[in-house]
Amino acid sequence: MSGDKKTSILLVEDEENLHEALKLNLELEGYEVTSAFDGAAALKAISNEYFDLIMIDVMLPEMDGFELCRRIR
Repeated sequence: MSGDKKTSILLVEDEENLHEALKLNLELEGYEVTSAFDGAAALKAISNEYFDLIMIDVMLPEMDGFELCRRIR
C-alpha cells in the first residue's frame, strides 16, 4: 500500500476476550482496527467509513454473520 495509510479492518465479534485479542494482534501487525460487537453497529460503521477488510463472526446476537454479509452486499 502506498503512503502512510494503514489497511483498515472492521472487526465484528461479540465475545469480548476474543475481540480484544484479535484487535491487539491486528494492531501489532500495523492494521487500523475499528470495533463492532453486533450487526447493527457494523452496519453503522460501514455507512460512515470505508474498510479494506471486514472480519465477521458468524454467531452474533440479533443478526448472524451471514445475514450481516447479505445486508452489506
